[in-house]
Amino acid sequence: MKKKVEVFKVRIKTADGSELKLEEILLNKEINAKSIKTGFKHVEFVFVEEKDDFILGIVQSTKMNATPPKNNLRTRQMSSLGLSNEEGLGYGNVFLYSKSTQFFLYEVTKDGVFAGQLASHIYNIVKDTEIVKFDIHFEVVMNVDAMKKLLTMGSKKLVHMQFANPDELLKKVKNEQQSIKEIAKSGNEFGAEFIDVTYKIVTRKGNYLHTNKVNQLLEWVNGHYGLLKENVKKLSVKGYEEDVEGITEVDLIKDKMIEYISYSESKNMVDLKPFERKQGIIEAYLRVERDIKKIISNEDNR
Repeated sequence: MKKKVEVFKVRIKTADGSELKLEEILLNKEINAKSIKTGFKHVEFVFVEEKDDFILGIVQSTKMNATPPKNNLRTRQMSSLGLSNEEGLGYGNVFLYSKSTQFFLYEVTKDGVFAGQLASHIYNIVKDTEIVKFDIHFEVVMNVDAMKKLLTMGSKKLVHMQFANPDELLKKVKNEQQSIKEIAKSGNEFGAEFIDVTYKIVTRKGNYLHTNKVNQLLEWVNGHYGLLKENVKKLSVKGYEEDVEGITEVDLIKDKMIEYISYSESKNMVDLKPFERKQGIIEAYLRVERDIKKIISNEDNR
């Protein structure tokens, strides 16, 4: 079975300005072993191990809500799955964290834990510990070509944004990003379910969108994409690159760095295939390692 893997850059900022590394949390057995109940789901880190530069593990979620019956196609008889009160259906998302690059690869699954929920889980497991208060962001990583275009795009002519569920978006944005807040607020007041907004310069020469305003918007969405991914459906920018004739378009959502892993699945699985998943995500990281180093180099040269 082929599964999508998303690539993130981890950034941690502590309340007192001290240094805190993600590995201090992931490798602390007293912290990472905690199971947190969220709604009908119990979430915990399992199979966590350090392997050279990598920290590997699985975010295991156990769903305790109602389950459908099983059906026998021959007898046409339906019956219970037979789960006890202490049992639920288990799902997993494999992850890889590189200590040297601070890049994080995470498997995308429909029934597991979304990347946008990871920060909340981490906050919950460190609660009531001596770890200093901090903010953690999993920033979506664009592919190298798109990143290069965005970095060299000095004059921007168009920003095109699409948002789903403005009411939900408004609650997530709060007062942190005024431009998106106003868009979501307006859509919510109209009772809209989907918002499509374009800011555009129509004159040919001399006039451009305000670069600082656009960059602030892009940086904020990029830093909070894990939280917003169910709402932000499109965020594209058109403008002019240095030494490139003609206009260029970069889509922050479509052009993100994606990899894939494969592992076997059966109808009646007895585990989450931890070995196969871990091996697959190591291979995925090695395939994008050169691009990750290019991105780091670009950041260092900015």
